[in-house]
Amino acid sequence: MTRIWGCAAVSCALMALAACSGQSSAATEDAMVAAACASGSPLPITGLCSDGNALLFLAVDPKAEVFGPRCIWRTEEVSISASEALVFRAQDCTGEGWDKTNYAYEAGPQRGGYLRTRRSSRALDDHGFALEVVRLASGETAEQAAMKTLDKADPAQRTRCETRPLTNITVAGRAFELGPNAELKAELDALYPDDPWDACGPNGVSLDTVAFWEGRDTRALFHTPGQDTPLWDPASFTFYNKSADGAWTKQK
Repeated sequence: MTRIWGCAAVSCALMALAACSGQSSAATEDAMVAAACASGSPLPITGLCSDGNALLFLAVDPKAEVFGPRCIWRTEEVSISASEALVFRAQDCTGEGWDKTNYAYEAGPQRGGYLRTRRSSRALDDHGFALEVVRLASGETAEQAAMKTLDKADPAQRTRCETRPLTNITVAGRAFELGPNAELKAELDALYPDDPWDACGPNGVSLDTVAFWEGRDTRALFHTPGQDTPLWDPASFTFYNKSADGAWTKQK
């Protein structure tokens, strides 16, 4: 875990403390980035810097490129509860004349929820979804949680779906998909030779869009970036917890 403090003019004090205490250079660098915030401003919930610095996240996709010369990476945050926030990086392309994209967290069942996206010019109820968060029960794996969503799938497909690891997607955890087994896939390919098909319910596979699962220690994440490259970096989704002393701790 990494403890990140709100932005303040304390970077020199942090360096001195690290020198005396033997604190690891990585931890010191993490804290200094958040404290200095020279190229951004403190965010209202966590106090983290708005500059999209990679050290604020569990991971980032090094291949992700900005969409235009006036697009910049920004740190985004949404409140899950008084002591928990979801932090990630996303491109701000208002410099290109694009609408600002707003992000909000919507609570779901069993302490889970959804990350919603909405362009500022759209109506409040005109939004999309970037991520579904599923809290894992004790001893439960993300793959097992994904399989539970088959209760929303076609009953004829439920016993013919399985999880498979994905190796071509960069995320902080492990990427996988919930899709048809070989027999069901062959049937769908034969039935729809020229059309995209979907299988295994709304949290399964669709050949008409991009969606996938990610496994973490205590959560399963269902990513829905869609057909086009999203403004947000799916690899960067990072959960923070607030401790009694006010420090925000990066969670795995």
